[in-house]
Amino acid sequence: MMRGFCTRVLWAGGALVLAPGCLSGARNIGAATTPVGMTEVGVSLNALAFEHGREQAYLPSPELTFRKGAGANWDWGGRLTLLGLELGTRHRLIEQPRWTWSVAPSAGIWYVPVTNNYTEPVNLRLGAQSLFDYRLSRAWTLTGGASLTGAFAGPLTAFQGRFNGANLLLAPGGSLGIGFRLSPSLEVRAEGGLEFPLGLRGGGRPPTGHAGFTFRWSRVDRR
Repeated sequence: MMRGFCTRVLWAGGALVLAPGCLSGARNIGAATTPVGMTEVGVSLNALAFEHGREQAYLPSPELTFRKGAGANWDWGGRLTLLGLELGTRHRLIEQPRWTWSVAPSAGIWYVPVTNNYTEPVNLRLGAQSLFDYRLSRAWTLTGGASLTGAFAGPLTAFQGRFNGANLLLAPGGSLGIGFRLSPSLEVRAEGGLEFPLGLRGGGRPPTGHAGFTFRWSRVDRR
């Protein structure tokens, strides 16, 4: 039964990559914070969908991630991709034997290779994610996420102080992921999700999808 459920989750994540949209990225984190005195590093392979000309284009996106325990109920970290950088914290609000609830604010800068309807390659993003872990067993963890992101999207001339064509976007979204702990220090996680960008000046945009896999290693920091 568990194998069939996991297969359906992975198929659903793959299908999200084919959703029409511009660009999105998987965060690939759960609600459980990194313990104090421990650092986690990860390698991800995410699938991105974006407009290229008048067609949809898809490409893999390698990613490096890290997280470091900073307190009893919070950690900090980031992710570096070929297209941008994001930094943020994660704060555990409630923890029970079978489930955990956290929030994870973040900020980042991204290059979005859009060449069709919107010429806004520069994205400055600020938002937060609400994460809910449900532990199916000692090895399997199901994670649901709800996010809200605000973004400044503009042309490259924004770096020169010219903002013609820039827009402010608001993007609610959701994600579903599943993690499997191969050993006490190694976890593999799969995630898929959707965002629904809206222009604050009016008008919706095509939803963006993401899907990705992450291998994450943890180690105790040396003193």
